[in-house]
Amino acid sequence: MSACNNLPPDIIEAILLRLPEKSLGRFTCVSKQWCRLISDPQFIKTHLHLHNRHKTNKMILVSDTKSLYSLDINEIIPYLNSNDVSATGNEITFRRSIGWEGILGSCNGLVLAIDEDDRLYLMNPTTREVSKLPISPFALPIGESFEMYGFGYDSSTDDYKVIAISFWDTDNEHNPDCTDMFVSVYTLSTNSWRKLPNSPYDHAVGHLVSGVLVNGSLHWLTSTRPSYSSTIIAFSLANEKFKEIELPDSIDNYKAVFNELVVIGGKLCLFNQLGNDLWVMEEYGVGMSWTKVSIHGVDIDNVKPICSIEDSNQDIVLGDEDGVVMYNVDERICRNVRILGGPTRFTIGGTFVESLVSPKCITRIL
Repeated sequence: MSACNNLPPDIIEAILLRLPEKSLGRFTCVSKQWCRLISDPQFIKTHLHLHNRHKTNKMILVSDTKSLYSLDINEIIPYLNSNDVSATGNEITFRRSIGWEGILGSCNGLVLAIDEDDRLYLMNPTTREVSKLPISPFALPIGESFEMYGFGYDSSTDDYKVIAISFWDTDNEHNPDCTDMFVSVYTLSTNSWRKLPNSPYDHAVGHLVSGVLVNGSLHWLTSTRPSYSSTIIAFSLANEKFKEIELPDSIDNYKAVFNELVVIGGKLCLFNQLGNDLWVMEEYGVGMSWTKVSIHGVDIDNVKPICSIEDSNQDIVLGDEDGVVMYNVDERICRNVRILGGPTRFTIGGTFVESLVSPKCITRIL
């Protein structure tokens, strides 16, 4: 400790910036000076930028007991004398108990989640910080409507945003003719919601899923009006407007909405559960760059791709509530992933990366 005191402050900062998040969490207890430095928004932003290229995805699971678990799929090891592999699950706990219902998105280490009472939270699973979002004044009545969300980072304003798309349950006798798709946005810097123009697309067709974050935009499979043909729409977090993304040529235009969007290796992908076919958009926004990958020999029903293994575009992780598997595209080999120390029944909430970013209301760095 005395040696550290003799180092210039800029040298200490340079050393700390190169340390992993969990180590920095412990080092906040070294001194008030270190705590202020590690908690400083500029330090956190610089640390995220330095480590972004080397970050690995961790899976997040929601157990049937409403608890959260992380799973480092990049630290898999052989399981006994079988073809299976294993990974260790670790429970994510907070100072107060919350019954988690699902994960709605993640970005830069922050995770958007919903509890069993339909309340929204932003959390950082690494620092164990959690913040409850204010109730939107634009939310439609629960039980008479549906709502889907998206979460991401707007680099143009250095802010994090939650997008909510709400629409009436048209089968509800109280609102049989209400088909508008209401859009609102929450910004972390203001800790408040504001209304946006309604979506011109029909989000009620297909799956009630969260927006997929790629290239600064959130993506959904929707139908156009009045033809009701399928399309991918991208909502830009910067200009807060929708635009359409071209579907693969081989997809049935009217049935495409019943597929699912996923992100593999940072690329926008379209997955067909019935045929286990995966279309990958190799160059974002270029319709001609869609390539098809067929997945064979996966025994789990209703499986979907979750992520790829670090430094490998050929090993894809897939899963559902029945389990997790690792599939090698080249060898067409499927291996079961045994989860050690984790829940036996769960839903997969997607992935997150470790960071120091706080889910609390932020102050912009000018």
